[in-house]
Amino acid sequence: MKRTAVLASLALALVVTACNQNTLATLVTTLGNASASIAALEGNTALAATLKADTAAATTAVLNWKSGTPTQNVIQALNLVEADLNLIPSISQYAALVDLAIGTVESIIEIVQPGASSIDSVNTRPGVTHRVYLANAPKNAAQFKAAWQAKIDANPALAKAAIR
Repeated sequence: MKRTAVLASLALALVVTACNQNTLATLVTTLGNASASIAALEGNTALAATLKADTAAATTAVLNWKSGTPTQNVIQALNLVEADLNLIPSISQYAALVDLAIGTVESIIEIVQPGASSIDSVNTRPGVTHRVYLANAPKNAAQFKAAWQAKIDANPALAKAAIR
């Protein structure tokens, strides 16, 4: 049993080293800023502020986490971000961007602690019962921005949500 735990810790250290904490923190910040802009465009300035605050807390949790220690603080902070994202109505014209953000949060959780993500859980946005799974989830801010822009390019009505 101890051997399995040691191997799991080594695997986690390798994953986090390959996708370092600064990279993940930048991704969380980018995701938060982009998502907050959607909330603001929807007229929900309180949610926009909450998203910024919760992603700042998640960024801090990612940066403070030490490899080999429990990841619960990181996961709890990212779960708050995902809960915030679930408050954006599923009928929003920005639903595709919200799904990208949720799927990215879930992939970050999976990077930090394999098996702990909610990829297989049902999305709890009001009126939505589908799963958000990204086969090629962004692993850094540049990939997230590119995926976000691709969704905007596919639907020019989303142009106001472009990441600047």
